[in-house]
Amino acid sequence: MSSEIMLRDAAAPTDPDSDLLLRWENTVSTPIVSASYPANGKAVAGVYTIVGASGTTINITAEDPKNELVGTGITVVADDSTPNDLGFGSFVFSSSLAAGWTAKASVGALMATDGSTSRRLNIGTVIAGNTSTQRKVTAVNVGTEDSAETKVYGLPGYFVEGAGVEDYIAYIRNHSDPARHALAIAGDYEISFGDHKTGPPETNDVYIDDGGGAVKCIEDAKMDGTLYEYGVSGYIDAADELKGLAIAFTSDPGDPTSKTFDLHVRDSSAWLEFAPDVAGSPGTWSAGPLTLTESGEVSGVITPSGQVHFWVRSVVPSSASPGDMRLHVYRVRGLTV
Repeated sequence: MSSEIMLRDAAAPTDPDSDLLLRWENTVSTPIVSASYPANGKAVAGVYTIVGASGTTINITAEDPKNELVGTGITVVADDSTPNDLGFGSFVFSSSLAAGWTAKASVGALMATDGSTSRRLNIGTVIAGNTSTQRKVTAVNVGTEDSAETKVYGLPGYFVEGAGVEDYIAYIRNHSDPARHALAIAGDYEISFGDHKTGPPETNDVYIDDGGGAVKCIEDAKMDGTLYEYGVSGYIDAADELKGLAIAFTSDPGDPTSKTFDLHVRDSSAWLEFAPDVAGSPGTWSAGPLTLTESGEVSGVITPSGQVHFWVRSVVPSSASPGDMRLHVYRVRGLTV
């Protein structure tokens, strides 16, 4: 196993229940059997309440008023085995699901076993010209190898939506190269397909429309989990229509040429600031990236089970106008040595 960095609450960095990715707890009966974190960019940081409306429908509310991953009467498959993509996570519901059965889920928040939460990476609403509450976070190496050149970054956030999107798009991520992973341009994009060829693997040309007309982004994209990004064969570098991002498609899902999906990219990552932890208080704040170094190790090294505290906050400029959700991605990168 290689190095693997997990972000956890600084008060209990050795406890997996302090993970700040996806956490969930059943609070009334047992509606959720299991859950997994999605790879499609839709996992907006926040706290969600999931309530059974019937044996086949749920209602979802969120802590933050701008969160769009809410709704009533959402149809789910409740059979103890089928994953249901709710955006902020993929959930398997009990075959006994009933009205009033309740669970809570969090992305970025610290969740206790009773479902109560407190803010960590889910910053919430910050008024223009103000600074969010600063939060202390811990990077823990849960892998078996040293992590070298370890850094934490704030990157542009995004999510993709559309009927059946999870059947065709396996995931969208920030570019794998640190020289390009912050280049995504804020905007709303339409993803469409053409020239479908049966496989295996099936292939399709992929087009991106930023409002000025569809432009070919990928030639004969393989529908088999292959990652496409700038510098990969098939991705059209000259157009670079998914600047700063990477995309992969599910295996042989069928002809998608009648489908369109909407990709939304936001740029509020430019407002994130990081600071090293100095004797329990934040050191000098900067826009990052911030190098994370375990005590007693050379710069950027975190050993297996090692940990590094750091601080994060959002500084919203006075020029920022009210708008949609401010999305960003926290990424910790390290090399396995």
